Amino acid sequence: MTITSPLITPGPNAKTYECRKGERPSDTVVRAVADATTTDELSLPPLLDALDPDALDDLLRPFEANPTRGRVVEFHYAGVHVSAFADGRVVVQPH
Repeated sequence: MTITSPLITPGPNAKTYECRKGERPSDTVVRAVADATTTDELSLPPLLDALDPDALDDLLRPFEANPTRGRVVEFHYAGVHVSAFADGRVVVQPH
């Protein structure tokens, strides 16, 4: 897992998803990866295999009120590269 400033340039096959109201960032990641890979959410490996979902939520949630802080967490999960931003965006792109 890498925590960087949001200087990531999504590739041509990247898909961007938005966190739904009340949805935890970790749940957005699972939903986004499932959609991007056309896989049922329950068929994905546990997110815990890639990173601690609670830690992801803790890192991104406090910044929801001030998304200009620019925090992003990048990691690999279920065969894709994931960038989860403090502003609620999740970008999924193939490796």
